[in-house]
Amino acid sequence: MDLVQKSTGPRTEPSPTGVTKGSSEASSDRGDVQSRLGGTSRRVIQVCVTAALGGFLYGFAANAMSGTLAQTSFIALFLTTPNATSLMDALLAGFLGGAFVGSIVQAPISNKWGRRKANLAAALTSIVAGVLQSASYHIVMLLVARILCGIGAGMVIANSPVYMSEVAPPRTRGLLVGLQGVGIVSAYIACSLCALIFSFVNNPVQWRLTFIVLTVVAAGFACSLIFLPESPRWLMEKGREEQARAELERLHRTKSDPDGTLARAEATQIKAQVEAEKHLPKGYIYIFKTPHLRKRAFCSILLWVMGQGTGITAIANLIPVLMGGLGFGTTLQLGLGCAWTIAAIAGCIVNVTFLDKIGRVKLLVIGGITNATILATMTALVKYYLNSTFQPGINALVALYFIFGFAFTSTVECTSYVYGSEIWPTHLRSEGSTIAYASFFGNALAYSAPINLALKNIGWRYYLVLVCVTVVSTAILAVYFPETKNITLEEINAKFGDKVAVDLKDAIAAEVHAGTSPGKRVARTKETEIGTGR
Repeated sequence: MDLVQKSTGPRTEPSPTGVTKGSSEASSDRGDVQSRLGGTSRRVIQVCVTAALGGFLYGFAANAMSGTLAQTSFIALFLTTPNATSLMDALLAGFLGGAFVGSIVQAPISNKWGRRKANLAAALTSIVAGVLQSASYHIVMLLVARILCGIGAGMVIANSPVYMSEVAPPRTRGLLVGLQGVGIVSAYIACSLCALIFSFVNNPVQWRLTFIVLTVVAAGFACSLIFLPESPRWLMEKGREEQARAELERLHRTKSDPDGTLARAEATQIKAQVEAEKHLPKGYIYIFKTPHLRKRAFCSILLWVMGQGTGITAIANLIPVLMGGLGFGTTLQLGLGCAWTIAAIAGCIVNVTFLDKIGRVKLLVIGGITNATILATMTALVKYYLNSTFQPGINALVALYFIFGFAFTSTVECTSYVYGSEIWPTHLRSEGSTIAYASFFGNALAYSAPINLALKNIGWRYYLVLVCVTVVSTAILAVYFPETKNITLEEINAKFGDKVAVDLKDAIAAEVHAGTSPGKRVARTKETEIGTGR
C-alpha cells in the first residue's frame, strides 16, 4: 500500500487538492520546509493555556472530595454511621461512574455542535452539580450531585485534549496538549489548599466551601470559552473551509513563518484527508471491526489500563486518608496532601518539557517500569509499617508516596492525555476519545471504588495487584504502540496502516514555491489579509 503520496520523480499530475506531486520546482524549495515547521505562535499558546482550564475544572471536581473526607464538619454530618467506609467508596465511585457516562455523552455533542459547545455543556453541568453539592443536606443528595459532577467532568476531560490536539502545531503538540495534565494537577494543588485553609473554619458550613469554589471554577471555564476559536479540523469537516483556513492562519503564523505557509499547507492536508474520509462509516462497531481502527482502540484502552493500574487516581484522591492511616492529625494530613500535589505538578512540568523530545512511547515505558518498582517497594513498607509506630518506616512510606506522585506525572500523566487524543482520524476523534476515557474511568473505578475496603481487608496485598497490572500492561505497550511525536495528526494515520492523502512537507514546498513566484506573492498577501480580517 502506498501510505503517503511523496515526490518520486518528474511526475506533474496534481493531487485532488491542488498540490503538485513530484514537481522539481516544489522539491527545490524543500530547504525552507524545516524552518516553517519549527515555530509556535503566541496565539496558539494562549488558546491551549485557556483550553487547559478544562483540565483544571476536571481536576478540581475530581479532587474536591479528597480533602472533604478529612473535614471534621463533613465527618460529623455524613460519616458517623457504621457504614462510613462504604459511603466513602460510594462517593468516589459515584463521581467516576458519572465521568464514565460523561466521556460517552461528549462524543455526539462534539461531533454535531463542535468542540467548544461540548465544553460549554460540560461547564453548565458542572455548575449545576457544584450548587447541588454545596447545598447537600443528605448523603443521597450528595451522591446524586457527585454523579452529576462526574458527568460534567467526564465530558470536559475527554473533549478538551481533542480540541487542543486539533489546534496545536505538530512540533509542539505534546507540550501544548500536555497542558491538560498540568491543569489537572494544578487543580489538585488548589483543591488541597482549599481543604487546608477551610479546615480552620469553625462552622458547619466548613466542608461546603470547597464545592462553592468548584462552582466558581466551572463558571469561569464557561466564560473562558468566549475567547477560544472553534477547531479548524472540525470546521473543515463541516464544510466551512474559509473559516477553517482563517483560523489556521491566526493560530499558526509565526515569526519564522510570517506569511502563514505552514497554515496553508496544513489546510491543504486537512482538506484532502477530510475528503478522503468523509464517506467512511462511523460508530463503535465499525471501529472494532476495522483492523487499523481496532488497533487504535486497543492502544487507547491499554493506555489507561497501565496508567490507572498504578493506582494513581485512588492514591491522589485518598492521600489525606492514607496519611491519617500513618498516624498524622487532620491538619498535617491536609498539609501533606498539599505537598504531594506540588511534587505532582513538578513532575508534569518535566513531562511536557520532554514529550516532544523523548517521545510518547519511551516515556510511557519508562513510567511503567519506574512506577512498578516504586509500588513494589511501597508494598513491603505498607506490610510492615502501616498503622505501626516505627517512625523511620513511616517516614520512608511518606517519602515514597511523594516519589511515586512525581514519577507518575513526569512520565505517564501528560503523555497519556496527548497520545489518546492524537492517534485517531478527525472523523472518529471524539469517538476515539470516548474509548480512551471510558478506559480511564472504567479502570479508575475498578481500582478506586473498593480501595478503602481492600486496604482494610487485604491490606498490602492490594498494592501487589497494582504492581502486576502495571508490569504486564507496560510490557505489551512497549511492543504494540507506534511513536507519534513531531508529525501532524493526519500523518499519524500512516503509523496505523492508513493512507495519508497529502504529505505535509510536499504541501509546504508547494506553498513556498507558489509564494515566491511572480504575481503569486501579491495574491497570497491579499488572500491572507482577507482570511484574517485585516
